[in-house]
Formats: sequence, C-alpha cells, structure tokens
Amino acid sequence: MKTYIYGKNAANNALSNNKTISKVFLSDSYNDKLTSRLLKEKNFAVKKMTNDELNKLVGKVNHQGIVIECEDYQYLTLEELVSSLKDVQYPCIALLDQIEDPHNFGAIIRSGDALGIDGYIILDRRQVQVTSVVSHVSTGAIEYAKIARVNNLNKALETLKENGYWVVASDGNASLDYREVDYKMKTVLIIGSEGKGISQLLLKNSDFITKIPMVGHVNSFNASVAAALYFAAVYDSKHR
Repeated sequence: MKTYIYGKNAANNALSNNKTISKVFLSDSYNDKLTSRLLKEKNFAVKKMTNDELNKLVGKVNHQGIVIECEDYQYLTLEELVSSLKDVQYPCIALLDQIEDPHNFGAIIRSGDALGIDGYIILDRRQVQVTSVVSHVSTGAIEYAKIARVNNLNKALETLKENGYWVVASDGNASLDYREVDYKMKTVLIIGSEGKGISQLLLKNSDFITKIPMVGHVNSFNASVAAALYFAAVYDSKHR
C-alpha cells in the first residue's frame, strides 16, 4: 500500500531517512535548500505539479508545495521492539491506550522524539494508525519512531513486565505525583485515550499510579499534553 507524506519538515525528514520513497511531487513555486540537496544527493525522481494537482493527492491540507509517495509505515512486533532496546540503559516505552485523534498521536510522537522516548505500542484496531496526518503533525519524527502494533494491550503489558519493565499510569484520583517516580528503570508509560482515559485493567496491572497536579478549573489534560509532561519527567529523571 502507498501513503503520502506532506509538508516541508515532514518531507525533509522522510527524504533523509525513509527507504521506501517512490515519488516526489513539487509545486512549481516550491523552493527549499535542504530539500534540493537531499533530492540531488539521493537522486529522487521529481514530478512538478500545480497546487490544485497536489490537493487532489492529499486534500486541501497545508502541504506547502511538497508531497512524497512511499510505502505504508512498517510496524514492529512487540518482540522486535523489546529486542531493539535490550542495550538501552533505561528504556522508556509509551503504551497508547486507544488514542483516536491523529493530531494527538502525531504530537505525542513529536514530543517523544524531542524527549528521548524509545518506542511506542498501539492497538491494531480501535485506535488511530500511522497516517499522513500523523506524519505531518509529528513534523517527520515518525521517521525515527519505533512503533509496535499489538492485538491486546494487557497481554503486551504482561510481556513487558516479564522483561523487567515497570509500568507507570495516570489517574486523577491517585496520590502519587508523577514527578516523584524515579524513571531510572525500564519504564512503560501508559497514555490514556482522549475520552475514556486508561482502562481499568491496565490500571490494575500498573506498578505506579500517578497524577498530574492541577490547580485550575479543568480536571484533565489533552492526551498529547499529558504525554509531553510525563516524557519531560522521564527525561529529567534520567539526566539528573
């Protein structure tokens, strides 16, 4: 299957790292020095298009005059993800519990790339998959992300615990501040869905149930914002 990547930053990251690119489409007015260098270095074939033609490929989105055609994202198995992190001192994996909004998913990947998250686990159904929108919102960070797709999050959690991982979840009724956890360990961070939060069975199987203290008038964070706060706590803990 083919998919499209669009937007300057996402496209440049794809040109740098994606091995499955088949076509590059540019508007007549597109001009970016990094893109030009990458196209020349890797000898990609380029087809010029009008903006209307690009819109027909990806819809009326902010493609900025560049669209790339490539293979669908290649997911890892859980076993492959765990094996790839065996030499990482304090690996941290984000387990996404039925995230449905591609903008949240892309923002989570972008924050995770900036703050050193080592991998992600998603369901193969009832959850947003890697799409063109996810790639665009991640500004190309998806090209460097290791994502495992599984059919049962609870079984995945059991496997991770058997491999020495400790599980940290978030619940508004918890008493433990998320910043009080020492993340110098093999860590799984569970990020709950936008509407339902974290499922009760995943909470039951967690080692640390934590909360993000809040003082305002709302009682929850957007999923990607909550994820970024946890990712920053992990980064801070490991770099003290």
